[in-house]
Amino acid sequence: MKKSEIRELIEQGEGYFVEFKKDIGQGLDREMVGFANSSGGKIVIGVADNGRVIGCTLDNSLRSRVQDIANNCDPRISIRLHTAKYERKDLLIISVEESPDKPVRCSKGFFLREGPNSQKLSRNEILALAAGAGKFKFDMQGCRTFNYPDEFEETKWRQFLERTEISLSGSRENLLINLGLAEDRAGYRLTNAGVLLFGKNIEHHIRHNFVTCVLYRGITKTKILDRKDFKSDLLSNYEDAFRFLQQHLRLEYIIEDGGPRKEISEIPLEVLREALLNAIAHRDYYEEGAGILVEIYDDRVEITDPGRLLFDKSKFGKLSVARNPVIFDIFHRLGLTEKIGPGIGRIREAMAAQGLEIEFDPGSFFIVTLARPEATSKEAEPPQVTPYATPQALSEVELKILRFCEAVRSRSEIITFTKMNPDYIRKEVIPQLIEKGFLGLTIPDKPRSPYQKYILTKAGEKRLDMEGKSRERYQTYTFDKTGPV
Repeated sequence: MKKSEIRELIEQGEGYFVEFKKDIGQGLDREMVGFANSSGGKIVIGVADNGRVIGCTLDNSLRSRVQDIANNCDPRISIRLHTAKYERKDLLIISVEESPDKPVRCSKGFFLREGPNSQKLSRNEILALAAGAGKFKFDMQGCRTFNYPDEFEETKWRQFLERTEISLSGSRENLLINLGLAEDRAGYRLTNAGVLLFGKNIEHHIRHNFVTCVLYRGITKTKILDRKDFKSDLLSNYEDAFRFLQQHLRLEYIIEDGGPRKEISEIPLEVLREALLNAIAHRDYYEEGAGILVEIYDDRVEITDPGRLLFDKSKFGKLSVARNPVIFDIFHRLGLTEKIGPGIGRIREAMAAQGLEIEFDPGSFFIVTLARPEATSKEAEPPQVTPYATPQALSEVELKILRFCEAVRSRSEIITFTKMNPDYIRKEVIPQLIEKGFLGLTIPDKPRSPYQKYILTKAGEKRLDMEGKSRERYQTYTFDKTGPV
C-alpha cells in the first residue's frame, strides 16, 4: 500500500471497515470473523484504538500466527497481509475478505461487525439476519443512475470532513471507497449510502427517501394543523424533522435557587434525537412504498419507519444490529450515535425520568409511541398558570430573527446571522414569519425580487413584547411536572 493510503486509513479512524489493534493478542480472531460475516475490512496491527501509531515487530513468526488464526476459523477466512512503514514504525495490515460461506465462527463464537465493533451473535441470529436482509446491504450497493461527480454535493462533503475531523490527504475517491460510500468495480460510482448522504436530487434516484412530519389537532388523524415533507440528504432530513418536533412541542421553564432559566422539552430531546436517528439509520430502504412518518397528536408523538426487527423480539433492547451499517457508521463518525450498545435502554430511562410512558411496536413497521405529559398526568384540573408555552409559541430562532429585523435586513444577512441550515431558514422560517404577519417585505409587490428585504411589523413588535412579558411571568415561579410551586 502507498504511504498516502496508509495515512488515509489511520486518519479516518476505526469504523465499519477498519479496526486498530496494538498487537495480535486476544481478540484478533473475533475481529476477523466479524469482518468475514459482514462486508470485509482491514485490521491494522501496531495502532492503538485512539489512532496512535505504536508499531509492531514484523517477522515470519508474526505472519504465520496471523495466517493460522484465519485458517482455524470455520470455515477458513481468506486474508491478505501487507506490511508498511508509517512514522518510522512497522505496521501489519490484514485485509479480510467477506466470506462467501456465511456464517463464519471462531473458538469464541459468531461475530458480526456493528459500526466500529464486532458483536457476538448466535448462529440462528446470523442466519435470520441473512434471510431477512439479504446477502447485500442496500446502503452498500452501487447506485447506477447517479452521475458522479456532477451530482455530488461538495459543500456537504466539506462540512462532513470538518465535523468528523477527517483529513483528506489522498484523493476524495479513495476516501469515499474506504468509508463504504463508493465502489470501483464496473466503473467508479457512489453507493446508495453515498447518494443518500452527499447527493443532489436524491429523490430522482431513491424516491422513498423522505420524512413526513404532521401535526394534528386532537388524538386522531382528522384535523391536520401542519405538515412538512423533507426529501433532502439523511442528515438534513434528521435535522429538519427534529426542528419540526421542537417547534410544535412545548417547553417547561424552570428557575432553581435564583439561577439561570432552564428550558426542558415536554418529551426529552435526547429521546426525540435517538428515535429519529434509529428510524433513519435502521429503516428498510428496500421497502419503496413508504418513508419515515413523524406524527404529533395532543396526547402522543409517533415515529414510524418501515422494517421489522432483524433478530428475535426477546432480544429487543438488548441487541443492536445495523440494517444499514455504512449509514450507521457515518452517523457514529458525526457523533450522532453511541459507539456501542442499543439506544432503546437510553430512551426508556430518559422517558421514565420525566414520568412519561413509552411503547414500542416492532411489527412489519417499527413504531415508537411517546406519551405527552397531559396523557400521563392524573390532575383533575389543570393549574391556572401552566409552565408550558403554547403550541403556537415562537421558536428561539424565530424570536432571534424578529429581533434582528428591527432594522431592515436582507435574506442573506438573516441566514448568516442565524448560522443555521440556509434551506431551512429560506424555505421554512422566513415564509412562516411572513405568513403569521410578524415579518414584512420592503417590496411587497415583488416578493421574489433579488432586492427584497425584511422588516419587523407592528404585529411582530406586539408579539415580541408579549413573549417578553410571558417569560418574565414564568421566572417568578419554580415548576414541577404539575404546575407552579
